[in-house]
Amino acid sequence: MNKKHFWKKKIVGIFLAAAMVASILTAHQLMAAPRVETDRTVTLTALVDLKDGSVFASEYAGKVEIEIYKLATLSEVGKPSLDGRFADAGIDLTILNNLIDNSDVEVSVEQVKTSIVEKAVTKATDLEPDMVMTLDRSNQQSSVSQNIENGAGIYLYIPREAMDERYSYKFTPYIICAPTSDYIKFGRGQSDAWDYTSVFNLKSQAYERYGSLEIKKTLDNFNASLQGQSFVYTVTAKIDDETVFSNVYTIDFTAAGTRSRTIDKLPAQAQVTVTETYTGSSYDTVGGDTKTAIISADEPQVVEFENKYNDKLIIGGIAAENNFVVDDGTIFWIDKDGNKVEQFNRIPQ
Repeated sequence: MNKKHFWKKKIVGIFLAAAMVASILTAHQLMAAPRVETDRTVTLTALVDLKDGSVFASEYAGKVEIEIYKLATLSEVGKPSLDGRFADAGIDLTILNNLIDNSDVEVSVEQVKTSIVEKAVTKATDLEPDMVMTLDRSNQQSSVSQNIENGAGIYLYIPREAMDERYSYKFTPYIICAPTSDYIKFGRGQSDAWDYTSVFNLKSQAYERYGSLEIKKTLDNFNASLQGQSFVYTVTAKIDDETVFSNVYTIDFTAAGTRSRTIDKLPAQAQVTVTETYTGSSYDTVGGDTKTAIISADEPQVVEFENKYNDKLIIGGIAAENNFVVDDGTIFWIDKDGNKVEQFNRIPQ
C-alpha cells in the first residue's frame, strides 16, 4: 500500500454490508427448501478481506476482539424469534418475517440498520456477549471461527475498536444468519441446502492517531539590560519521507530559567526535527541546535534546548510568530526584520 496517499485522502475501508440484507432470510420460497436443523452446530467465521485496500488489512498486526450476541433463534422454517434479552430494545423483526411471507418484498440495508442493527447495538452495551472471538493479525491470521451447539439463529457481531502506534480502527457491526444458503447469500444458486457455516467480513475504517511535542528551553543566564529575548524554532514532521507538518514557534524570555512550548496534534509515528533557527541576539546554543523525536500517541515527546549569554551587547526583542507570505506558490517565514528566512514545503496546519 502506498501510504503517502493516505495523508492526501484517507483510505476509507468501512463499507455497509449491502449483500447482508439478503443473507438474513431468503426471498425464495422457504417452505420448498429443506427445514432448518435447529439442533445442529453452526459455525461463525470472521474474515479479513486482504484485497479490500484497507489500512487495517495491510497494516494492522495486533488482535481484534469480536463480540457475538445471539439476537434471535430460528424455527425449522427459518422464521426468527427475538431473544428475550433484546425484548425491550425496540427491534423490529417484521421485515425479516416479510421476506418469508412475500418473495417479492425488498429490504434495504438502511432498513436493517435502523430497524434492527442500531437498536441491537445500543442494547448490547448493557449485556455480556455470548462469546468473544479473537482474531490475531500478529501472525497474519486472516480468519477466526466459532462453533455454536444448537445454534440456529440470527447473530449480532460487534468488533471492538483496535489500535496500533499509528492508527485506531473502527468496525461496522451487523447481523448474520446461521445457517445460510446460496439463495440467502446471493439470491441465486444451484442448491437451496442450508450451509451451517456463516462467514462475515470485518469492514474497517482507519483513523490517524496524534501525539504532542514539548520544546523545553533553558536559558542559563540573562542580561536584563538587553530587553526580552525570543528564541525561534522550526518544526518539521515527516512520514515516509513526506513532509506532513511544518511550522515556526517562539519561546520568549525576560529572565533566566526554563520555559516550554507544546505542539499538539502531530501525527503519530512522524519523525520530527526541531531546529533552533534563531538563538537570540546575544546568546549561544549549548549542546546543539537541532533535535529529533518520534511522535507517540501514548505519551508526549520532549526535546530540550539550552542557551547561555555570550557577553555581547546586541539588544534583542520579542518576535512575532506565524508570519508567513506566499511568493509564487512558495511559502516563506518572515523574520522581525522583514527577511525571508525559512522556506516550507506546505502550508502549516
